[in-house]
Amino acid sequence: MPTIILSAHPARRYERKSLTGTQIEYGQKVVPSVCIEARTVPEIAEQARAFGASVFTAAPRVSFLVSVQMARGERKPRGFDVADRAGQFHDADWIHTEIECPVRHVDGPGVRMWGSRLAPFQMDGQDPFWPAEEPDDFTSPADGSIGLYGYLRAVNARVQRRTDSWQSLFSIVHEVPLGDRYAARVHPFDVAAELLAGRLSPTSAAA
Repeated sequence: MPTIILSAHPARRYERKSLTGTQIEYGQKVVPSVCIEARTVPEIAEQARAFGASVFTAAPRVSFLVSVQMARGERKPRGFDVADRAGQFHDADWIHTEIECPVRHVDGPGVRMWGSRLAPFQMDGQDPFWPAEEPDDFTSPADGSIGLYGYLRAVNARVQRRTDSWQSLFSIVHEVPLGDRYAARVHPFDVAAELLAGRLSPTSAAA
């Protein structure tokens, strides 16, 4: 059975005005590489995903790329290169994407990282928002998305600042889905303003 080497290298993706790229530190490894055996592309993809998940557990706040390479002398399974180019090996799932020059909001900082299901949300000049060790008010609405979790925390912080209170976002507004606002990259300050002005309801958010 063909042997494949899985490695995790520190990496980051960056966004500029007219350019998106990825920096990968191939000379460094987040954890030691592992060797797996697999005959087909789906088998490789599943084991690469499991490896990435184990790296994320060991180093949950590290941005990394999973590389999938055939061991010396091994033949690639049919469709290997096509699957690799298409990202079917989940190689980039755990990479954080940074906006190098975030556009500043009229009332404060812009967004440096929008995050994803496996990467955090970050306001420019601030630490990324990571899920708390214990479930909190934002855990369930985030539905497992680290990025959405941080986005909700950012909206909550803005609502608290605007209302000069320590109330949770969900004690002020109820059943308002914000996943669509997150997906559309609407700045947290603008979402907070909509909520406090009563312009965002379950119906309008889903529209």
